[in-house]
Amino acid sequence: MLVALSPVTVSFASNSNDKCSEMEYAQGLCATAGVTGDSVEIGATTEVPGSGGPGVGSGPGDNGANAVGVVNRAKSPVTLICGVGLPKGCKVVGNPPTKPVDDTGPVSISDIATFRPELPTAGMQPNQWMIVGLDTNFYANASTHIVDGTLFGGPAQVRFTPIAYSWDYGDGTSAELSAAGTTWAKQKITEFDATPTSHIYQSAGNYTITLAVTYAAEFRVADNSWQNVVGTLTIIAPPRTATAGHASTVLVDKDCNVNPTGIGC
Repeated sequence: MLVALSPVTVSFASNSNDKCSEMEYAQGLCATAGVTGDSVEIGATTEVPGSGGPGVGSGPGDNGANAVGVVNRAKSPVTLICGVGLPKGCKVVGNPPTKPVDDTGPVSISDIATFRPELPTAGMQPNQWMIVGLDTNFYANASTHIVDGTLFGGPAQVRFTPIAYSWDYGDGTSAELSAAGTTWAKQKITEFDATPTSHIYQSAGNYTITLAVTYAAEFRVADNSWQNVVGTLTIIAPPRTATAGHASTVLVDKDCNVNPTGIGC
């Protein structure tokens, strides 16, 4: 059954005194308005519906685990955050619905729960290490793609388009970006040059970097035109660990690659 929905501006809901980041919510480190009673663990995803009545969707996850998205719709935006390690699989942030709405309406993110986008990954340069005080280049491996499946009993396609990239750098800072970024080589710049998606670490240590990619969705049945899906789906990429250290400069005799036994090499 379809429900009446109104497009909403999607965000991770929190109260004004809550200084937790989106990633900390996903990792179960923050207080929330409630926890779903019988939800299941789905790997690492969040679903953000529009408003209306409650609904449930299920489907296979891209990380090899069975995935079930439990969607709560309310008069105010509700965010469902699911991830490995949460006490009951999922947490609800916002106001849960008080009663179902029986009106029909447009297709929502819960209606396409069996369609799962490709799992994004986080890229970084240098790979798994950083130099304190210099730019580390981060980029997201995520792109627009089409997933085939079944919708309302018939064959259909869903097109997922990444629209936002949320980075938690593991050093107490984070960034909400609209660009995926790319490698230094593709940008035709030298190593350690600043990029729109780079970050500078100020202290040596080990850090865990987490990326969440938010997708907008469209669907079509047969060869009909693409139609917008209400709501967005956020997928949390596998976290990366990296070590930041200091670098020193020394004088050497010629090129160490040419003369590895030279002074300073």
